[in-house]
Amino acid sequence: MVTRAQRAFRIGGWAVLAAAVVAALMAVAAGVIGVLALTGHATYPAEYRLGPLYFRDTLALQVVTASPVCQEFDIDELLPNESPGDGSFCYKFVQDGGEQIIHDRVVSQDAAVRPTDATLTGVVHLATSGGWNPWVAAQVVKKVIIGAVITTWLVLLWRLLAAAAGGNAFSARTVLYLRALGWLTIAAAVLAPALDHFTGFHQVAGIHVSSYGPPHLEPVGTEGYPGGVSFVQLALGGLVLLVAEVFRHGAAIEEERRLTV
Repeated sequence: MVTRAQRAFRIGGWAVLAAAVVAALMAVAAGVIGVLALTGHATYPAEYRLGPLYFRDTLALQVVTASPVCQEFDIDELLPNESPGDGSFCYKFVQDGGEQIIHDRVVSQDAAVRPTDATLTGVVHLATSGGWNPWVAAQVVKKVIIGAVITTWLVLLWRLLAAAAGGNAFSARTVLYLRALGWLTIAAAVLAPALDHFTGFHQVAGIHVSSYGPPHLEPVGTEGYPGGVSFVQLALGGLVLLVAEVFRHGAAIEEERRLTV
């Protein structure tokens, strides 16, 4: 007799399997489009439509700009040579805590709660003319690796849910899947910033980015590896490994119970 929990695990497993198929197809599509672009048969951004299906692949660069927030400013004044990031600019942004002071069109920040600086992040979309480019090749490899990691993670989760749906929640197989999920989560936390760093403009073929503003934009993630490792993701991977040990203990008890019966 199939229980309600097993039915829920089965439905969840099929949903995860569908997501894994989509992730795999997107990784394959990114690889194929990358090869076509690097051989001069396609350009970025690439758009393809097959009936109701639509796929768009782009290249983008994450950028950041930062400037201080004015502590006192004239509401009507804006210097013509001001530009974010060059030292002559400050954002006219007020956190009104009830003590904002306006005198002769000059605003003073609330002393109790006041903003000091602002960091803005965004994306610069890029276009290519086709043909070999080392940075484009690095981005294609990065996309394929990320797609493969996501697909593998989803397949492991699908197999875990399938085992639970079959009534084998506490078994050596589920412990194996949980351990694989935990270690893959930890590996992904380390791999992500490594990919960002070693596929960046500054690491590939001596390519550099210059910004003359306004605003002054800087590529994100140029501080060097291993900056950017997600400790939250590392902790999540460790938690999954801990849960795997709990399931290993449960599997041992279940095996002992079966032998006793």
